[in-house]
Amino acid sequence: MSKKTDELLKQFGADDEPQKEHSLQENAKERALHPDHLNAGTAFDWEEVDAYKQELERMDREGPGTPKR
Repeated sequence: MSKKTDELLKQFGADDEPQKEHSLQENAKERALHPDHLNAGTAFDWEEVDAYKQELERMDREGPGTPKR
């Protein structure tokens, strides 16, 4: 006793969800909505971003000037 694909989809509710578009434009819009989550760059870029964030945190604590190490 086999069920048709449509019947299985209805049974498990798989056809209730609208299809998400996976075009480049749609992906760019999604990334623009969440600018805090970066998902690009090389390892060297990430090292620079981490150093920049640490410098901003230091400036918040100590104020502008030469970094104290």
